Amino acid sequence: MRRATIALDRIEPGLAELVFTDPDLTRPATLALLYVLSHANQAHTRQELAAVAQLVGDRLDEVLHELVGRNWLATVPPHAPPCLAIRFQLRQDHDPDQDHDGASGTRLQLGAAVVGAGGGGNGGDGWN
Repeated sequence: MRRATIALDRIEPGLAELVFTDPDLTRPATLALLYVLSHANQAHTRQELAAVAQLVGDRLDEVLHELVGRNWLATVPPHAPPCLAIRFQLRQDHDPDQDHDGASGTRLQLGAAVVGAGGGGNGGDGWN
Protein backbone atom coordinates (compact mmCIF):
# COMPACT_ATOMS: atom_id res chain seq x y z
CA MET A 1 0.00 0.00 0.00
CA ARG A 2 1.31 3.46 -0.88
CA ARG A 3 1.97 5.70 2.11
CA ALA A 4 0.12 8.99 2.37
CA THR A 5 2.29 12.08 2.78
CA ILE A 6 1.75 14.75 5.40
CA ALA A 7 2.61 18.17 3.94
CA LEU A 8 3.14 20.42 6.96
CA ASP A 9 3.82 23.42 4.73
CA ARG A 10 0.21 23.23 3.42
CA ILE A 11 -1.39 23.50 6.86
CA GLU A 12 -2.84 26.86 7.86
CA PRO A 13 -0.35 28.69 10.12
CA GLY A 14 -0.84 27.88 13.79
CA LEU A 15 -3.00 24.79 13.28
CA ALA A 16 -0.18 22.25 13.29
CA GLU A 17 1.08 23.63 16.59
CA LEU A 18 -2.40 23.32 18.11
CA VAL A 19 -2.62 19.71 16.96
CA PHE A 20 0.88 18.83 18.20
CA THR A 21 0.27 20.38 21.62
CA ASP A 22 -3.23 19.00 22.19
CA PRO A 23 -2.72 16.66 25.16
CA ASP A 24 -6.00 14.84 24.50
CA LEU A 25 -5.28 13.66 20.95
CA THR A 26 -3.73 10.25 20.66
CA ARG A 27 -0.64 9.90 18.48
CA PRO A 28 -2.53 8.02 15.71
CA ALA A 29 -5.25 10.70 15.68
CA THR A 30 -2.62 13.44 15.54
CA LEU A 31 -1.01 11.84 12.48
CA ALA A 32 -4.34 11.36 10.71
CA LEU A 33 -5.45 14.91 11.50
CA LEU A 34 -2.19 16.42 10.25
CA TYR A 35 -2.65 14.51 7.01
CA VAL A 36 -6.22 15.77 6.57
CA LEU A 37 -5.21 19.34 7.43
CA SER A 38 -2.44 19.20 4.83
CA HIS A 39 -5.01 18.16 2.21
CA ALA A 40 -7.87 20.27 3.56
CA ASN A 41 -9.89 20.80 0.39
CA GLN A 42 -10.78 17.18 -0.29
CA ALA A 43 -12.60 14.24 1.22
CA HIS A 44 -10.52 11.26 2.35
CA THR A 45 -11.33 7.56 2.18
CA ARG A 46 -10.76 5.11 5.01
CA GLN A 47 -8.00 3.44 2.97
CA GLU A 48 -6.25 6.75 2.39
CA LEU A 49 -6.29 7.58 6.10
CA ALA A 50 -5.08 4.09 7.02
CA ALA A 51 -2.11 4.66 4.68
CA VAL A 52 -0.86 7.61 6.75
CA ALA A 53 0.99 5.25 9.08
CA GLN A 54 0.66 1.73 10.40
CA LEU A 55 -0.09 3.29 13.78
CA VAL A 56 -3.20 4.88 12.23
CA GLY A 57 -4.18 1.85 10.16
CA ASP A 58 -4.01 -0.49 13.15
CA ARG A 59 -6.48 1.68 15.12
CA LEU A 60 -8.44 3.25 12.27
CA ASP A 61 -11.95 2.97 13.74
CA GLU A 62 -10.76 4.37 17.10
CA VAL A 63 -8.95 7.23 15.34
CA LEU A 64 -12.00 8.09 13.24
CA HIS A 65 -14.33 8.01 16.25
CA GLU A 66 -11.90 10.25 18.13
CA LEU A 67 -11.59 12.86 15.36
CA VAL A 68 -15.32 12.92 14.59
CA GLY A 69 -16.15 13.04 18.31
CA ARG A 70 -13.79 15.98 18.83
CA ASN A 71 -15.40 17.84 15.88
CA TRP A 72 -12.33 17.81 13.66
CA LEU A 73 -13.79 15.54 10.97
CA ALA A 74 -17.21 15.08 9.45
CA THR A 75 -18.42 11.85 7.92
CA VAL A 76 -19.47 11.49 4.30
CA PRO A 77 -22.38 10.79 4.11
CA PRO A 78 -23.27 13.16 6.97
CA HIS A 79 -24.30 11.69 10.32
CA ALA A 80 -22.99 8.21 9.45
CA PRO A 81 -21.24 6.46 12.33
CA PRO A 82 -17.47 6.89 11.84
CA CYS A 83 -16.92 3.14 11.60
CA LEU A 84 -19.44 2.93 8.71
CA ALA A 85 -18.73 6.19 6.84
CA ILE A 86 -17.24 5.94 3.36
CA ARG A 87 -15.23 9.17 3.43
CA PHE A 88 -14.20 11.94 5.82
CA GLN A 89 -13.49 15.64 5.46
CA LEU A 90 -12.60 18.51 7.73
CA ARG A 91 -15.69 19.63 9.56
CA GLN A 92 -17.09 22.87 8.23
CA ASP A 93 -19.84 24.89 9.82
CA HIS A 94 -22.13 27.48 8.36
CA ASP A 95 -20.72 31.03 8.70
CA PRO A 96 -23.57 33.49 9.35
CA ASP A 97 -21.22 36.45 8.73
CA GLN A 98 -21.28 35.61 5.04
CA ASP A 99 -25.08 35.72 4.75
CA HIS A 100 -25.33 39.50 4.44
CA ASP A 101 -25.53 39.25 0.66
CA GLY A 102 -27.56 36.06 0.55
CA ALA A 103 -24.55 33.87 -0.17
CA SER A 104 -23.76 31.15 2.27
CA GLY A 105 -20.22 30.38 3.37
CA THR A 106 -18.40 27.80 5.39
CA ARG A 107 -15.53 27.96 7.82
CA LEU A 108 -13.43 25.28 9.44
CA GLN A 109 -14.72 24.19 12.81
CA LEU A 110 -11.72 24.77 15.04
CA GLY A 111 -13.46 24.45 18.39
CA ALA A 112 -11.77 21.13 19.09
CA ALA A 113 -8.35 22.71 18.63
CA VAL A 114 -9.09 25.58 20.96
CA VAL A 115 -10.52 23.29 23.64
CA GLY A 116 -7.59 20.90 23.28
CA ALA A 117 -5.00 23.68 23.46
CA GLY A 118 -6.66 25.02 26.57
CA GLY A 119 -6.67 21.65 28.30
CA GLY A 120 -10.43 21.27 28.09
CA GLY A 121 -10.25 17.48 28.10
CA ASN A 122 -11.81 14.90 25.90
CA GLY A 123 -15.05 14.63 27.80
CA GLY A 124 -14.27 11.12 28.99
CA ASP A 125 -15.08 9.55 25.64
CA GLY A 126 -12.53 6.79 26.24
CA TRP A 127 -10.78 6.96 22.87
CA ASN A 128 -7.31 7.86 24.20
